[in-house]
Amino acid sequence: MVTSLRYSVSDAGQHITVELPNCRYVGVISDTHIPHRLAAMPSRVYELLRGSDVILHAGDLETTDILPALQAIAPTFAVRGNLHWQFSTGVHDQDLPLCITLRSGPHVIWLTHGHISLARSMMDKLASLGAQRSATGINQKLIARLARLKPAEATIVVFGHSHLSCAVQMNGTLFFNPGAVAASASERARETPRIGRLILHPAGRVEHEWFVL
Repeated sequence: MVTSLRYSVSDAGQHITVELPNCRYVGVISDTHIPHRLAAMPSRVYELLRGSDVILHAGDLETTDILPALQAIAPTFAVRGNLHWQFSTGVHDQDLPLCITLRSGPHVIWLTHGHISLARSMMDKLASLGAQRSATGINQKLIARLARLKPAEATIVVFGHSHLSCAVQMNGTLFFNPGAVAASASERARETPRIGRLILHPAGRVEHEWFVL
């Protein structure tokens, strides 16, 4: 159970560091796309997140109005997603930090959406249209990018963006994508909507699981 939090902010709000004492159950969600793809958060999401010590949202919230209901369950940390046309409506998550580092005992979690920049986001869109890009390849490309950019001390990288769940262990770091709450518009990224959970053990071991909505 998280009883207190300490923050530090750098790079004009681009990166936040948070200390999380006594954190074991981490609820992880991403790509909710409310209200432009989903009218509201599915009630099952709240049911599955109950019991979490902390909740992480890996971006593409679109509206940040969903955060208070998540905060009522557990301390919630969210990062911005990539820029969508809906930005022009004024409903967007672009005021959130680009990435957050969370420390709990031996675990260092780096939370980011995965796109990192507008230019890379546009490249991802183009790649997803290419016939050569498989569903597996989408996450592989994101993991390769994040492996280069993550903090050296990160033991877990949590990301979204692809709408495809995965858990890949590479060079001592777990790369975890919880999948998406909102279905993807891309046929090759069509996966049943889901959320994830990480279980942090004091000795450094991490378990992961997914829950289909």
